[in-house]
Amino acid sequence: MFCLPTIAIIGKTNTGKTTLFNAATLLNAKISNFPFTTKRPNIGTAYVCDICVCRELGLKDNPLNSACIDGWRYVPIKLVDIPGLVKDAWKGRGLGNQFLSAIGQADALIHVVDTSGSIDADGRITQPGSGNPVSDAIDIETEIYRWIADIIDRNRESIIRESSSSSLAEAMAKSLSALKVHPSQTLKAREKAQLQKVPFRKWTLDQAIKFAAFLLPIIKPTIIIANKMDITTAEKYFEILTKYYGRSLVAACSAEA
Repeated sequence: MFCLPTIAIIGKTNTGKTTLFNAATLLNAKISNFPFTTKRPNIGTAYVCDICVCRELGLKDNPLNSACIDGWRYVPIKLVDIPGLVKDAWKGRGLGNQFLSAIGQADALIHVVDTSGSIDADGRITQPGSGNPVSDAIDIETEIYRWIADIIDRNRESIIRESSSSSLAEAMAKSLSALKVHPSQTLKAREKAQLQKVPFRKWTLDQAIKFAAFLLPIIKPTIIIANKMDITTAEKYFEILTKYYGRSLVAACSAEA
């Protein structure tokens, strides 16, 4: 049975997540300028389009897990529009645990940012240029880091017990199984965080958060969608976003246009 890859759309409220979701899936999920219009995840199917190998091989194909139309391959993906996360979502505020759990089931993330600076720190509509898109993006990432670190902290004793009969990488992956984590990924994150020589039982909260910050892009490859590029204030913030994240990880977008 073919299982569709799942991509979750994340970000603060009023960044245009649902507008992007509707454009990609041709559905009609509710949209408004009021915070938290989306109260539960919207789910739909979108398609990634690429040149089909039938052109190169000169064959007439009949794919089972996608569609080939005029030499173009349309690969279906499951797209999940996650409601806007709020500060302290990792503590369960604003149904945060429910939404974060939906993120955990995704294979990759699309992080939508209001590049025009038209929302405040709480996601309320404000004057274009008065918000801070980079801070908005960091706020969302921090909530996910704290959530992962909290899972590790709550399972600290069981991880210590499990690692006595298996490897720490396997024990950590087991505790993070809801995020679809492989042992090799926890090992790679520990190395990147320079924690491989620090005994796990001595990890501080800051070290757990540091580990989570390196783990997230490994287990959930993420692209930043710089939305609302049709607003004049967006150009300045787009350059700031690309400098912070790298140009290859930021894509300009105007989902409403």
